[in-house]
Amino acid sequence: MDKRIIIIFLCMIVFLTGCWDRRELNDISIVTGIAVDPGEKKKYKLTVEVANAAEFGKQSAQGDAPVITYSLEGDSIAELTNKMNIGLTKQLVYSHTRVLFINEEIAKKGLLGFLDFLERSGQFRNDFRIIITKGDQAADFTRIVYPIQKSPSLKLHQQTESMQREWGGDPSVKLTDFISSIISKGRNPVAIIVKLKGDVDKGKKTENNKSLDPEALVYIDGLAVFNNDKMVGSLTVTDTRNYFWTQRLQQTSIAVPCNEKKKEDETFLDLRIIRTKTNIKTTYKHNMPKLHVDIYGEANIQGNECTRDLTNLDVYQEYEKNLNKQVKKEITDSIKKVQEDFGSDIYGFGDRLNQTNPKKFKEVKADWDKEFARADLDVHVNITLLRGGFRNKSFKTDLKRGE
Repeated sequence: MDKRIIIIFLCMIVFLTGCWDRRELNDISIVTGIAVDPGEKKKYKLTVEVANAAEFGKQSAQGDAPVITYSLEGDSIAELTNKMNIGLTKQLVYSHTRVLFINEEIAKKGLLGFLDFLERSGQFRNDFRIIITKGDQAADFTRIVYPIQKSPSLKLHQQTESMQREWGGDPSVKLTDFISSIISKGRNPVAIIVKLKGDVDKGKKTENNKSLDPEALVYIDGLAVFNNDKMVGSLTVTDTRNYFWTQRLQQTSIAVPCNEKKKEDETFLDLRIIRTKTNIKTTYKHNMPKLHVDIYGEANIQGNECTRDLTNLDVYQEYEKNLNKQVKKEITDSIKKVQEDFGSDIYGFGDRLNQTNPKKFKEVKADWDKEFARADLDVHVNITLLRGGFRNKSFKTDLKRGE
């Protein structure tokens, strides 16, 4: 072999020495979730949820606790993340963190104190969700076990993804999303809110995994509204879906009244929204800001309690008109609620103004939230009601005729 080739290979061996920062699995612990609460003696109490790897294997699972949690108090989240080995054995790896639980009390005081560290540190990826906890300590949410998904944080991460995909109840806020909203001046951040239902103490035990009806359950309770980095209020689950209408709603379901009977005997047409497209923009007329929301989409009939004949084009168009009217009302009411109660542009109307009329946005940027709060609102909805599946008429129509 040519001596020159041998020399080249020898030189390559020097540089290809393997992973210099390799860490064996036996030497590390994977953090799946973290929680931030107010401390009793210090500013913060940080809780880490560490996966018990053996319980996630089919052969190695023994029915023990699937995760281990540990809490520590301090004045800096950065310091605490590196100090956890006071009580835990192995080096903690935060790159697989799926959820950051933040106590509502902390959220109301402001999050800039540790968001900078999370973005700067390099220990965290940008695929974890920021979630606000209400009612109980954020640490408790890292301890409620669930039979289908053993890790509390992994369970909630999957739950919020499913909710976002199937109904539109979670904005899927990541770290860069949150920080970008603070920086933009034309949009304020939001985050999902969760609460605990049931017996919290029993929900922390492994027996909760073996119950047909879990003793405790984490459920989605709405949307936290922020102004810059501080939480200023909350919206209901329905208002959260209405917020999604203005953003990137994938699909959802809605019940539209048939308007055939009195309220106590009201019947509904169940509709599945399968495609949507939304355009928002901001204009000024005579120095008055105006917010425009245009929503387009398609819907299928999922269920029909109405007795009127859907093969009749006039009836079909009337139901389509009722659908658009209801969606318009819900979205309008939700946006006006945010304008009046919080005065915080969480929708991004300011960003759109900056894109289309940067000169005007520069004039109002410093007081944009005040401009948003006083703006007129115009919502236009055009959702097409598609064919009703295999059956056009409800079987209730046939029952009615047989009476």
